[in-house]
Amino acid sequence: MIFKRTEGFRFVFGDPIAANFVLLLNGKPENGKQSCSILDVSPHGMKMFSKTEIGEYRNKVVQIEIHFVLDEVLIKAIGELVWKKNFGKDFHYGIVFENQPIVEDLIVSELKVRRKKEVKRAAKI
Repeated sequence: MIFKRTEGFRFVFGDPIAANFVLLLNGKPENGKQSCSILDVSPHGMKMFSKTEIGEYRNKVVQIEIHFVLDEVLIKAIGELVWKKNFGKDFHYGIVFENQPIVEDLIVSELKVRRKKEVKRAAKI
């Protein structure tokens, strides 16, 4: 699958953010919660890292329901898996969130609060 980002910004974390996800096939949970880390995020998607391999499923829509906290609020988003890359024995995944304006707004507001706190901490040093 060919995919090119056309977003205004993408926030890259110095230290990845811990998260959990559940694999959804055709909208139904396929397995229990799996752990992952968020490497970068935008209002419309993210790059995540996981030790769990998400296989290729023919004739099925492959999505994940991901739960994460950027600052204080738990965010639950459903995203479509658009790419996968091997990273040693582990995996990087590209996830796109579509038609979730509440999630988009929450990501932006949480990133703003997080960044303000980071700037204040850096100023004290």
